[in-house]
Amino acid sequence: MPKSEAKKVFRTVISEQIKEQLMEEIFRHKYKPGERLVESALAKELNVSQTSVREALRALVAMGFLESEPFKGITVRSLSRQDLWEVYTVRAALESLAAFHAAQRITAEQIAELEEICEEMVEAAKAGDGHRRTLLNIEFHKALIRASGFKLILKLFDNLQFGSWSLMTGTFTSMDAIEIASRHCKLIEALKTGDPEQASRAASEHIIQGSESILESVEQAESSEIAAE
Repeated sequence: MPKSEAKKVFRTVISEQIKEQLMEEIFRHKYKPGERLVESALAKELNVSQTSVREALRALVAMGFLESEPFKGITVRSLSRQDLWEVYTVRAALESLAAFHAAQRITAEQIAELEEICEEMVEAAKAGDGHRRTLLNIEFHKALIRASGFKLILKLFDNLQFGSWSLMTGTFTSMDAIEIASRHCKLIEALKTGDPEQASRAASEHIIQGSESILESVEQAESSEIAAE
């Protein structure tokens, strides 16, 4: 790989890490709604280049975590339970559509791929490796979408950055990590039936049920803040 390309890949990885860290800190209210984020100050605090911080901030503005206004700079946007509910509702609709079509065309090789990812996910959960489990979770859902043959759904999944939302919110669920990983087996079984309606319903329920404890945590945090005021 040419040196210029290597630098580009490294910078992209760093900016993704910064983005994920800032997402979690915003969600945990280290940075309050309306607070201004200064590129140079963040770069110094995180000991990274301003270019990497700039890319991370740009991505967070696109996702709706931050707001960019002329003469005001970049500020933290208030994220509510409603915001997360919308994310999971849209994701459930997209993945239920993907599962509907995947059930009709999925191959034995694709089923084997999903089963392998699921096994690795359970192993990561048992080992207490939450970050790896979440990354495997994302790969599982992208593999399911690929099996549908719908390139547009996969493009929307990436453009809406559902993977990043999963990385950020995955640490806020009260559900047992092994249970989260094992739940994916039900999706595979639904796909194996070849019944598009059953697979679609299983995918939608998987997303919605998985989001319930996260939404409950956000609601509790909002109630605590109101009480503190």
